[in-house]
Amino acid sequence: MKTKGWNKVFSFTFVQYIKTKSFIVGTIIICVLTATICVLTNVLPNIINDTDSSDSITVDSDSDEGEFLASGLVYLFDDAKILEKEDKNALQTLFGERFSEPDKPLDEVTQVLKTSENSEAAVQISTHTDKDGKITSYEVRSYYTQNAKHAVDMLNNTVTELVNRRVMLNAGVKPENYEQTQINIFATKTQAGGKNLNSVQGMVNYALPMLVSIVLFMLIFSYGSVVAQSIATEKTSRVMELLLTSVRPLAVVIGKVLAMGLVSFLQFFLIILVGGLSFTASAPFGWIGQATELLKNPEIQTALSQMGQSGSIAENGALAGISSSELEIAQTLNDFTKVFTPTNILSIILVFILGFLFFSLIAALIGASVSRMEDLQAAMSPYSIIGVLGMYLAYFPVIFNVDALANGDSSTNPVQLFSYFFPISSPFALPSAVLVGSLEPWKIALGIGVLAASVVLIAIVVSKVYEAIILHNGNRIKFGDIIKMAARK
Repeated sequence: MKTKGWNKVFSFTFVQYIKTKSFIVGTIIICVLTATICVLTNVLPNIINDTDSSDSITVDSDSDEGEFLASGLVYLFDDAKILEKEDKNALQTLFGERFSEPDKPLDEVTQVLKTSENSEAAVQISTHTDKDGKITSYEVRSYYTQNAKHAVDMLNNTVTELVNRRVMLNAGVKPENYEQTQINIFATKTQAGGKNLNSVQGMVNYALPMLVSIVLFMLIFSYGSVVAQSIATEKTSRVMELLLTSVRPLAVVIGKVLAMGLVSFLQFFLIILVGGLSFTASAPFGWIGQATELLKNPEIQTALSQMGQSGSIAENGALAGISSSELEIAQTLNDFTKVFTPTNILSIILVFILGFLFFSLIAALIGASVSRMEDLQAAMSPYSIIGVLGMYLAYFPVIFNVDALANGDSSTNPVQLFSYFFPISSPFALPSAVLVGSLEPWKIALGIGVLAASVVLIAIVVSKVYEAIILHNGNRIKFGDIIKMAARK
C-alpha cells in the first residue's frame, strides 16, 4: 500500500514537535494572552459603566481632577452672556475663592497660563450665529495649563451642562422639569428581516466571529508552514532518502500532515479551554456574573420570552418592572450562550480540520518541490498570498458592511456570500456564519461540503505527483508545473 508506514511518521513527528521549546513557550504565551483578553472582556464593561454612570462631581485627592479642584484658579469669560447669577454661584460653590471673572482680556490670561506651573484654566463661552444674527450654537472652550490637561474635561462638562440648562430655562422649561429633558435618545436601524440586536450584541456579533476566525487562520496558516518546512528540511538534509527506504513517499506526507493537524487541534482546544476557564473564574467580578444573577430573576425570564414576540427592550422591561439596562445585559448573555451550541461547535471544528488539511496539503507539495532551504521562502510566497487572500476575502466585505453583520445578516452581501463557498476563504468565513447565524443550515452544510470536496481534490493531486517531486533534485518545481504533472498522470 502507498500509505503503509504513515503511523510511524505520525507518531514521530507529533512527539518531536510538542517537545520543542518554541511550541511550549508559544503555547504558554498564547494561553496567557487569551486568559487576559477573556478576563478584560468580562470585567472592563462594568468598570467603564461604573465610571460613566457617575452623575456628580467628586474630589479625589490622588487624581489629576482632585488636584485641579484643590488648587489653581478658574477664570470664566462669558462672552455669550448666557449664564446668570445662579449659574455663576454654582461655579463659585464648586471652586470657591479660586473662581473669578477677570477684568483682563482672554489673551492676557492665556499668556499667563502658558507659563504657569499650576493646575489652572480659563473657560470661554461664545456663540455662533447665522447671517441674520440668530444664535445657532454655543461653544465652550477651555484654555489650560499642562498640569490640568486631564481635569479640564470635567470643567468643560460642568460649564456645558450649565449652558444647556440655561438655554432650556430661557426657552420656558420649568426648573423642576429640566431633568426630564435630559434623556438620551439613540437612533438605530435594522434591515427588514434582520435581527434587532442591542449595541453589546452587535459588538459581540462583530468581534467574536472575527476573533475565532483569526485564531483559526493563525493555526491553519502557521502549522501549514511548519509542514512545508519540515518536509523541505528532511529532503535537503538527505534524511528523506533514508526515510523512504522504510515508508512510501505518500505515507510521509500523510503522517506529517495528520501529526501537525493533531498538534494544532490540541493547541486550539487548549486555547478555548483556557478562555472558558478564564471567563468562568472572572464571572463573579464582571458583567457575566451580573447577567447570570439577572437571568435567575423570573420577571426577567418573562420579559426575555416576550422580546421574541413584540416590543422593544424598554417596553418589555417596563412591563416586567425592571430597567432596560438590566434586561439588555440579561438578553446579551442569554443570546451569547445560544451561540455555543453543540452543533455550532462541531461545525467549527469540522471547518477547522478541513481548512487545515486543505492548506497543509498545498504546503506539503511546496515543501517537497524545493531542493535547497534557500528556495523555501520564495516557494512559499504563493502559499502566503493564497492564505492572506482568503482572510482578506472573508473580511473585506464585512469591514465595509458592519451594519449587516451587527444585525446578524451578512448573507445579502454577494462577495461575503461567495467567501462562504470558496475553499480559500471558507475556512475563515464560515465560522462567523456559524456563530452569527447569518446563513441557513443548508448553506453552511453546502459550504462545508465544497471545502471537503476541495480537500479530496488536493489529496488526489498530492497522490499523483508527490512521489515524483519528493525525489526531485535541482531547480525548484513551480506550482504550475505540479498541476501539469497531476494532469498528465
